[in-house]
Amino acid sequence: MDEGRGHVVGNCTRSVELCVRCSSNVEGRTSPNASLRHPDPRAAAAQDPPHPPPRGLHGEALVTRRERLVLIASTVGFSMVLLDTTVVNVALGSIARDLHAGPTTLEWVANAYTLVFAGLLLSTGLAADRIGARRVFLAGLATFAGGSVLASAAPTAGALVAAQAVLGVGAALVLPTSLSLLSQVFADPAVRTRAVGVWAAGSAVAFAAGPVVGGLLIEQAGWRAIFVINLPLALVAAGLAVSQLPRTAPAKRASGAPGSLGAQAVAVVMLVALTFGLVESGARGWSSPPVVVALAAAAALAVVLGLRERASAHPLVPRELVADRRFTASTAGGALLNFAFYGELFFLSLFLQQERGLDALQTGLAFLPQPLLFMAVSPLAGRIVASRGSRLPLALGSALAAIAAVILLAVDATSPYGVLVAGLALNGVGGGLAIPAVTAGVMGAAPPSLAGIASAALNAGRQVGGVLGVAVLGGLATAGGHADPAGVHQAVMVAGLGLAGASALALALPAARPVAALRPA
Repeated sequence: MDEGRGHVVGNCTRSVELCVRCSSNVEGRTSPNASLRHPDPRAAAAQDPPHPPPRGLHGEALVTRRERLVLIASTVGFSMVLLDTTVVNVALGSIARDLHAGPTTLEWVANAYTLVFAGLLLSTGLAADRIGARRVFLAGLATFAGGSVLASAAPTAGALVAAQAVLGVGAALVLPTSLSLLSQVFADPAVRTRAVGVWAAGSAVAFAAGPVVGGLLIEQAGWRAIFVINLPLALVAAGLAVSQLPRTAPAKRASGAPGSLGAQAVAVVMLVALTFGLVESGARGWSSPPVVVALAAAAALAVVLGLRERASAHPLVPRELVADRRFTASTAGGALLNFAFYGELFFLSLFLQQERGLDALQTGLAFLPQPLLFMAVSPLAGRIVASRGSRLPLALGSALAAIAAVILLAVDATSPYGVLVAGLALNGVGGGLAIPAVTAGVMGAAPPSLAGIASAALNAGRQVGGVLGVAVLGGLATAGGHADPAGVHQAVMVAGLGLAGASALALALPAARPVAALRPA
């Protein structure tokens, strides 16, 4: 389950270290972020050559207090974003009762966050390059806190959907910059690699704990508390960032011309139109004028965007990345994984609460085997990627998750809990193998100068997959007005097909391309 919802995003493991390895030059050369570490050029010149990082008795690099605090800020910010992607799903039953929200409205509650998140990821990467990661990170924390206040006080379902959209803006600002900050602050490659491991582990813990924490908060204080919890987390991350990160000049980069902003706007409108058509089709019918117009507009905008990208000197995603089958296959695989995992989390949460009668805490505990096994398996996936490349873990992990979908077909209103546990556990194993492989495949295809846009494209693709998963699978599961067994089985079958497709895409990856071969020369 992904950087989940998933995780997302998240859904980050040790193999995400590749992102930072590819974003810095080989030891001994000048780091492209050197100017970011020395905001005053005269100070930078005075320290040239720079002092090496402190070393221990055996020559190992030591972590400074400042580096440690920046790591905490980065991890807390990223974990907050992932926490929000999971706690909302276990609150759907309570939100439906309190705000009188039907299945279609609940899909919008879940999708408003992810839709805006996906649409803005490329733009926020460009903003970080132009005005500096520190400023964008702090702006993201402030926006996320503001959205949390709005969500906690939402008087209607429509107001909650709007607040979720604001939270999506904040998440899109925080996610890419939380990793960029580590690249800027940790000078020693070995220490930086360990820092990214901590960052990934912290986010995985948040992802695993989200359903249980959300369930506890809902049972003790109501669903609004799941948004209030974001406020102290944002305050801690912002306080550390302000005190420990220097004010730096933005890096000068040629990528991301102003014209690309227009293409991003078209992409966002296209996604909104497509999502509207898919979500509203359940309540209005496929032949209703609003649905037909929305889907037609999405198709037309897709054509416009494709033609614009072919003719543009500054496409959203550089052509050299698109031409690399590792990048395209891995990005598409990540989208299919999130399509299945996000969709399953949404409709199974509703099913457990509406059909099986579980409360929010019981629902969170029911999901626990999946994220726990995801965390346990992810380090193994990192080692497989390091020695064998991305093809094997992506193919195997996606295939296992597809088998998990077959097991979930046996879940109904009276089936033993063990059946659900078996399916979710195998899902966790499959996701733990496949998601790190997707990250490694994308970042292995990107040269250092394009590591940022490659990471943003991967995360955007994942979030788009999640949006479509909630819209399509959620619509199938709740076609009868609630998440009944017949609808859930249809949704599970479609999710399984998507996972099988992700496994097939692994064949486009090199049979063996270890991490060492992916480092920039």
